[in-house]
Amino acid sequence: MRVLLVSALRDEGPHLLEWVAHHRAIGVTDFLLFSNDCSDGTDAMLDALHPFGVVHVPNVPAKGKSLQWNALRQAWRHDLRKSADWVLGIDCDEFVNLRAPLDGLADLAAAVGEADAIMLPWRLFGHNGERRLTEGRTTALFTRAAPAGCDYPVGSRQFKTLFRAKGPFNQIGVHRPRLRKGALARWADGSGHAMPEAFGRAEQRITSFGFPEASGLVQLNHYSVRSAESFLVKRARGLPNRSGKEIGLTYWVERNFNSVEDTSIARHAAGTEAVLAEMMAVPGLADLRAAAHARHHEIFAQMMRDEAMVKLYGRLLLAAGSTPLPADEIRGLVAMYQASHG
Repeated sequence: MRVLLVSALRDEGPHLLEWVAHHRAIGVTDFLLFSNDCSDGTDAMLDALHPFGVVHVPNVPAKGKSLQWNALRQAWRHDLRKSADWVLGIDCDEFVNLRAPLDGLADLAAAVGEADAIMLPWRLFGHNGERRLTEGRTTALFTRAAPAGCDYPVGSRQFKTLFRAKGPFNQIGVHRPRLRKGALARWADGSGHAMPEAFGRAEQRITSFGFPEASGLVQLNHYSVRSAESFLVKRARGLPNRSGKEIGLTYWVERNFNSVEDTSIARHAAGTEAVLAEMMAVPGLADLRAAAHARHHEIFAQMMRDEAMVKLYGRLLLAAGSTPLPADEIRGLVAMYQASHG
């Protein structure tokens, strides 16, 4: 089974190798990765990863156009998409976490039967007290997450999608693929249960509010903050699909949940380490990774010369972990939010 992973990347050097290795180990055969204006050598690392199924495409959108959407449109027309069986569009801070006894994405596809699209429900992971960027693996360092039933903020119930490349779709989306006009897709949730037909038609819906939590087969570990230092470097870099959105204290508070421990992804660690060992044998790749770490430390040091950034860094450390809201408070907030939108 050919599985294509598509993503748009900028300055992800310290995290890139683990992310590629993890997904290679669970069955991604091809990576179509777009880089944009990298300052930390991510683009050079992508070129060096060609032996691991990585095709690197420099991403140069027209002025004022979305980096991520420009990449996704190119990816849909690419020969790798046309030859794939399944397509996965995720970011470098998202790791597919398969439940036992599933060992690979082929097992997941078999478990859901005839579904055209599989929801990969987010679980938000916090910074776990990590202040600085280190050499440790993301999946080993950040093991504290939002608890079950954490339905607020909205990100706690969002998802990404693994979908059939030759299914009833005509475009990769940020969260879910776009349907061909007049087509209908069969969706399965993260436990393999069929989703209602109306959900398949609701192309703008990117949350699972109103449906039971379902991660019996798979969840998507979302490490959107990592360490406080990495978070500030992420702020300097910006988001690929929402360049105007501020990455600040609000963003941190809505994602930094450290309520419960979740080490379930550790079952994939041996496979990831085996691929990482092969990567480290590629001439120059270890040096590129070390240079990327140095560049991120340099960016952070530069930010710490700005009083406003020092204050923000301190506030991140003070906001050590967000507290999940009670169910009745969540229902009230959701109702008010819906009312505010007519």
